[in-house]
Amino acid sequence: MSVKRKSTSSLLVLLILLPFLLFALKKIWDLRGKATGTLADITIDMGSPQSTLNTSLWRNLSQGGEESVDMIAPAVKQLRLLQPEFIRIDHVFDYYPNLDQLDPMIKSILATGAKPLISLSYMEKPDSDWNIWQSKVTALVKRYSVDQKINGIYYEVWNEPDLFGGWHYNNDPNYLTLYAKTAQAVATGAPGSNYKLGGPATTAYYNNWIKALFKFTSDQHLRLDFVSWHKYSLNPTDYDREFDDLNSILSEYPQYFNIERLITEFGPNSEPSAWYDNQLGAIHLMSVSTHLTGKIHRLFTFEPIDGPTPRSSVSPGWGLLTHDLKPKPRFFALQFLNQLGGTQLPTNGDGSWVTSLATKINDKYQLLLVNYDPQNSHAETFPLNLINLPAGQYNFKTTQFLGTTSNRTVTTTSTRYSENIYLEPNSAILIEITPIR
Repeated sequence: MSVKRKSTSSLLVLLILLPFLLFALKKIWDLRGKATGTLADITIDMGSPQSTLNTSLWRNLSQGGEESVDMIAPAVKQLRLLQPEFIRIDHVFDYYPNLDQLDPMIKSILATGAKPLISLSYMEKPDSDWNIWQSKVTALVKRYSVDQKINGIYYEVWNEPDLFGGWHYNNDPNYLTLYAKTAQAVATGAPGSNYKLGGPATTAYYNNWIKALFKFTSDQHLRLDFVSWHKYSLNPTDYDREFDDLNSILSEYPQYFNIERLITEFGPNSEPSAWYDNQLGAIHLMSVSTHLTGKIHRLFTFEPIDGPTPRSSVSPGWGLLTHDLKPKPRFFALQFLNQLGGTQLPTNGDGSWVTSLATKINDKYQLLLVNYDPQNSHAETFPLNLINLPAGQYNFKTTQFLGTTSNRTVTTTSTRYSENIYLEPNSAILIEITPIR
């Protein structure tokens, strides 16, 4: 009898605990599902070209204040290969107290084929005498936008004000006052000139800073052509989330809905790391570009050139080039992206690791496929489905990033073509599809 009573008791306990056990198992399954992510199943509509691909997204560089000399000059020929549209500089007032000293840097930026984005910084306690600050800003913008007639310069109000200078959006020293005084000085120095003005270039994306700047410039009728911030993260979905957050704010300020959105410093880590010197950093750059295409206007890769002394025992610095101008993998990543052009094609089915970007140039199709994994372990085989591709014979040219190129002939008999693609961890390929006449 005692054995039977024990078995009955055990059964009752099991029945009581069963719902909790099932719930626990479900949570484990959910956590595992979240950890494993989503595999790609990519479909590209080859017959529905959209707007022109925004190649301006990745054709921007941001040089840090490594030295108070013209660091761009020795690298002009190499940087021209990246087809930069803008090169950002800061420290313009403390490194170059005389504008004659800044001239060579501006000249070198122009020699790369780019235009300058000038972050108007730094001066110790400009709020102690706004007249001095405004006179410096007015003289600078007059020199470059008026006297030298450089069209389309971007002027950014300060660099990382939440860190350098201890500025606040709701307290003293007040960044909004700094913005107003700077906007007035720029307007005085370059009346009627073609330039753009914006900020706040904070160390990261902060909703409250953006909201405060939108409200202030709207209420005060101040010029605001772009909004900017910095972003260092290994996770591309962080960039997506901030885009969504900004869109939520813009719904409250519809007058700024078409404002330019710039990430004026960007990279995998805020501190130098091996990522800046290896292939993982290069694939990270391309993955973020696939995530942000069509969402923001410009990414500024930090930075073109390493400083003169190693920043850490792990990496000499954030540069695309070493200080003695040897290119790193991220340099070649920008060149790889620059092969893309034409009109963008709609893609669906990107996964947690594998993302895509597709274009059409005349009768040639381009498909960029990127497999990015911060853990450097995830290989993936996934379906690639091409719909509305006219039946016919095509040359498929596949170029591996930092690898080989191969060609093959493919004959399609319908308007849908599918194949499985295999990508190693942290790799990328460009497939170019050209009809054979």
